[in-house]
Amino acid sequence: MDSLYLIVLGVIQGIAEFLPISSSAHLIVVSAWMNDGQPLTLAQNIGLHLGTLFSVVVYFYRDWLNILYALKDRIFKGSSSHDANVLLPALIIGCIPAGIVGISAQSWIEREFHHPLFVVAPLVVVGFFMWWGDKSCPQERGLSQLNIKDAIIIGLFQVIALIPGASRSGVTILGGRLLKLDRDASARFSFLLGTPVMAGAALLNLDELAQVAAHGDFYLGMITALVTGLVSIRFLLAMFRKYGLLGFFFYRTLLALVVLVTFWPN
Repeated sequence: MDSLYLIVLGVIQGIAEFLPISSSAHLIVVSAWMNDGQPLTLAQNIGLHLGTLFSVVVYFYRDWLNILYALKDRIFKGSSSHDANVLLPALIIGCIPAGIVGISAQSWIEREFHHPLFVVAPLVVVGFFMWWGDKSCPQERGLSQLNIKDAIIIGLFQVIALIPGASRSGVTILGGRLLKLDRDASARFSFLLGTPVMAGAALLNLDELAQVAAHGDFYLGMITALVTGLVSIRFLLAMFRKYGLLGFFFYRTLLALVVLVTFWPN
């Protein structure tokens, strides 16, 4: 049961971290179904999130190499480029709002909003605005036209993702689309922005990471989330470019109804 539970969690984390359907909502619901509502252990939690961190680093390794090369040329050659002058600062600045709120309030949020019923409203409301924002806003700008102001606004949207059920990828993609970034640019910046956020969370838990590094739970969850995450990133990029977010809105609404019916007190 423990191994099956961790594999299921790894698959869910890998899929829901990148698809705009909220990984926190799914993990809360699954733990309620399979583990009597008990929260994840520290080893399980860190392993799952490291898995998705590795998957986004692996999938977008060319983007990160391009940014690093551009930074090197900026420092040693004085060369200007969008990657070094705008994109890298934008990724750093965009992480600050969620980082500040997350450090100060994440434990309280997770404690107070762990019950499955708390994810119902965010699933539906954020899902609707994701669909509406993508449908209503023209695709006028690519990633090369992103600026620092855009990063600040998208970073503020990322704060909403601290609410279980909202979805980090969902709200940051919504922020990008409201700024008239095209679908590819919105999704790509969302994933790149998630990398330092997930890495920062891992750094804040270095002591705990050292304690759980020998646990089988840690590696099983991490590897499952890593492999599944690579598949789900590819799927989202392809589906989003072609079909938009309506299907995800329907799925989030259906999940909210299932949670409401299943967990509403008799």
